[in-house]
Amino acid sequence: MQATTRPSHTTLVRAAFGALLAVLATGAAQAAPDDLQRVEISGRRPGEIARTDVRATCPGVDQALFDRLARQQYIEGKEGLATVSFRLNGSTISDVHQSRGPWVYAAAVRRAVRGLSCQGAARDTLYVMQIAFRNQDSAGDMNQRVAMMELAPPAAGPSDIAASAASVDGR
Repeated sequence: MQATTRPSHTTLVRAAFGALLAVLATGAAQAAPDDLQRVEISGRRPGEIARTDVRATCPGVDQALFDRLARQQYIEGKEGLATVSFRLNGSTISDVHQSRGPWVYAAAVRRAVRGLSCQGAARDTLYVMQIAFRNQDSAGDMNQRVAMMELAPPAAGPSDIAASAASVDGR
């Protein structure tokens, strides 16, 4: 008699568990579309214009980038122009992003930019710059392997502003 009771009990438990799972799955599937909201993530906030005066905000940026990136450029030997954006809040650098250029340097660029000594406004400000990586064969031209280039300042005109903003977004 125990043999007939046990299977019916197990069957009842399995059926109850299956019904519970079906109810939970149906409830979750119906709630999901209402709970989700679309979020757009970008390096630039709406209406924000990236600052390009990196040399004024980060004194010694040229030498610092050369010191941290020239050896990597010598080892890799890739040429190109990297567009880099970062956020500065006082002296804290965050959200370093390379949107163009030789990707082999991306990690080294992030480390180098985070290590810069900058002093900006106490508010969160977006900066953008370009770093040129060039192969130079002669030992006298080693300092030309890595060079920081400032983009045109926003006051130069609407087309330059659009170019700076497009570079930050990677367009």
